Amino acid sequence: MVESINDEKILIELKNFNFKRNSLSFEYLIETIKIVANDRLVMRDFLNYVYKPVAERYKTSPEKVLWCVNKLISLMYFNTNEEIIEDYFKVNINNKPSTKAFIIGVAKKIC
Repeated sequence: MVESINDEKILIELKNFNFKRNSLSFEYLIETIKIVANDRLVMRDFLNYVYKPVAERYKTSPEKVLWCVNKLISLMYFNTNEEIIEDYFKVNINNKPSTKAFIIGVAKKIC
């Protein structure tokens, strides 16, 4: 059986990036990474299998969760050194990872 991923492992990994950590969006991000890390099959339908459970937990809509996480990651791109992002995701900074790719990339690193 796969080891369950906890918040501490995710927080350690997210220290690589410059996030505003005291926001609800950051909590959403942690939850989305945890869901993907614990069950890779959810990647086939992010809206229903990743954003929807987070939305239900926080009593909001999946679209709002997606919007908040997307904005949080966009701000992180502007506030994090380009070399860190390039090295972490092995991509050229001109091809920055999407929100979904960011979540999957971090989930894979912690597994």
